[in-house]
Amino acid sequence: MSAKSAYLSPCLDQPDRRPRLALLIAALVLAAAPGAQACALALAGDPGTVIIDYNPFASGPSTGALDLKFKNQGGADCDLRLTLTSENGAIADDLSLGGVGIRLRPRELSGLRASDVKPGAFIFLVPKDSTAEAQFDAAITADAVPEAGTYTSDLKLLVEDVDGNTLLPSIPIRVQLVSTPRAQLNLAGAAGVFGSGSSVEVVDFGEAVTGATRNIFVQVRANAPSTLTIKSQHGGIMRRLGDVVTDSTVPYAIELEGAPIDLADTWSRAIDPPRTLAGASLPMLFKLGTVTGQMAGRYQDVVTIDISPN
Repeated sequence: MSAKSAYLSPCLDQPDRRPRLALLIAALVLAAAPGAQACALALAGDPGTVIIDYNPFASGPSTGALDLKFKNQGGADCDLRLTLTSENGAIADDLSLGGVGIRLRPRELSGLRASDVKPGAFIFLVPKDSTAEAQFDAAITADAVPEAGTYTSDLKLLVEDVDGNTLLPSIPIRVQLVSTPRAQLNLAGAAGVFGSGSSVEVVDFGEAVTGATRNIFVQVRANAPSTLTIKSQHGGIMRRLGDVVTDSTVPYAIELEGAPIDLADTWSRAIDPPRTLAGASLPMLFKLGTVTGQMAGRYQDVVTIDISPN
């Protein structure tokens, strides 16, 4: 018995481990319970391509839209941190497409706000068990006159929580600037301006004198090679107003940049002004022909000057 007692004595000194094991299991169960109330995020739909229809000669702004719809099926809010990067991972604060500066900005009342911690990032909340749309505008920050064509930049959108943990695979975002071929002209000294539409301007010789001259400037601008055309209604002569019986006319000639223009038919010339808002200014000279023996009165011709992109 003493041997048996000696054997049992150390066992009685050992604490019972089963209650501890039960407490540990309970602690694990209690710690896992809050995990059921997690953010469960998904992207609803394809964001598509951000397209900016850019007119360098327009007075109003050009913008493109980026709308990202997120769905949260979890039981907790998703506090997102959205960051646009280039394909090599650099922050895409500003883009340059065809020399035009572009920045993606939160749309007013979109719920997006700039991060105070990470430059170039935006904070966005997707409430639990709901859908929310993060809305950006691609705004022009620096104008230019790009050659007509389509300019593209491929970006990635990183979707993280506020602690920097990745919530979704990076989302590819394509930004396109479309520069449609455009051309405009204006006559220097006229009341109108570029892009104001058709207008009628008067070159007045006053009292007709042989060899009298008048000068104007044809201002042109375009984002593509273009064609300038000039057409005289009466083929290079001015006719007496109100007189349909007597054939009384005054001839005249036009020179553009010192070169004579054939007014017998529609005249045209290829032109490729600098890709600037100022474009090019072409001197145009009007010169009266021989004035002798014509009937008194007012004489007129209509000259149509136009430019169109090729």
